[in-house]
Amino acid sequence: MAKNKRVLVLDDEELILELVKDIFHILDLEVETVLDGREAVEIFKAARERGEPFDLVLLDMTLPGELDGAATLQEMRKIDPEIKAVVSSGYSADDIISNATKYGFDAAVPKPYSISVLRETVNRLLEK
Repeated sequence: MAKNKRVLVLDDEELILELVKDIFHILDLEVETVLDGREAVEIFKAARERGEPFDLVLLDMTLPGELDGAATLQEMRKIDPEIKAVVSSGYSADDIISNATKYGFDAAVPKPYSISVLRETVNRLLEK
């Protein structure tokens, strides 16, 4: 596992954010969580401006408000075109899970989360 890597996780459910935070801490990753797409973009931008950019973002696809996961990623890519991005969804039939790269993501992770799947996905993306 790539240590000292920073991950921003966006989901509209606090319980899921707590679960992912716990999993990523087990994987020795520094994690910041956020409930809203617009706020995620602001946190992402501020971290980059401070010289503490995120190495990876994990974005829930289905979110209330103006920015879903795909729209949030579009805004983040304007700030950092090279950011590694993982989409997640509880809807396994969702086209974005099977075709993540078509939507601009580097990988997809279905919910409910599996520690092994998250570990493998994060390792693969952060080791590049």
